[in-house]
Amino acid sequence: MQAHAVRPPSDPALAAIWSRLQQQYALHQRSASFWSAYQDMQQDLLHDHPRDLVRLCNAMAAMAERLGAVEHAQLLRHRHAGCTSR
Repeated sequence: MQAHAVRPPSDPALAAIWSRLQQQYALHQRSASFWSAYQDMQQDLLHDHPRDLVRLCNAMAAMAERLGAVEHAQLLRHRHAGCTSR
């Protein structure tokens, strides 16, 4: 397992997500359980901040990359693009 000494994001909403993602990754690594938790967190975040869709989805993707869940995160570019659907 890799150690990731990365500062949490300065945005309070993203800092909470960062902490939760770290916990889920420690428990589940890259398994389906991690990605289910990721999607649940993403939906919660977007429910609370619907006007910030692209920035928040990209921030979460970058967090997953920092954790090692993905080698290279795919970021959204289109303003009306959706995040991971369930």
